[in-house]
Amino acid sequence: MTHAHTILIVDDDPITRLLLKNMLQSDGYAAISEADSGETALVRLDAQVPDLILLDIQMPGLEGYDVCRIIRETHPSADIPIVMITGTELESDKALTASFEAGATDFISKPIRPLELLARVRTALSIKTARDRLKEELDLRTRAEREKERTIAELREALQTIKTLNGLLPICMSCKKIRDDGGYWSQLESYISDHSGAEFSHSICPECTADYMRKLEAAEKDTS
Repeated sequence: MTHAHTILIVDDDPITRLLLKNMLQSDGYAAISEADSGETALVRLDAQVPDLILLDIQMPGLEGYDVCRIIRETHPSADIPIVMITGTELESDKALTASFEAGATDFISKPIRPLELLARVRTALSIKTARDRLKEELDLRTRAEREKERTIAELREALQTIKTLNGLLPICMSCKKIRDDGGYWSQLESYISDHSGAEFSHSICPECTADYMRKLEAAEKDTS
């Protein structure tokens, strides 16, 4: 079975890198990249963030602790599992404490046993998968909540518009202008447009057309 997870091995010893790579490949992990120093690892992370990092503690230049701290500071939202690897059993207690203080997810000491390594890798990746799913669900819920709030705001605005239009409006009996809350008289269509967003296209109804024609005929007779 081939796994889709990407793994970065960071170790200055090429033999250790090859050993770790072989162990991972035997369990179906194919997307494996390597870095021979902490500095190189950080450059690789700027290009692509892996799903898991196997990080040696003792390296020239930046030690594993330093690399781990920098990763946690520069990629805080990635939640990259980092499994620290130390040299000897005698150093394990001290290294264990320092590793977790630096932000490591897990810890393994040399000599590396395949079953232990693969078990820790599976556990770390399972935790990351669960976190990623939870984050996606929270993002979906957040977007849904924002959409709900936007809809409620639009409904409240519409309700306020309806209340405004359903209220008692002072209207002139002669020119049909409406007096607004500020005491100013506005054309009926202007008032409705301002309070509802409606737009008007002017035309003339049949009754007004007939009345207009009668007045026009009367005017023509008067002038003849």
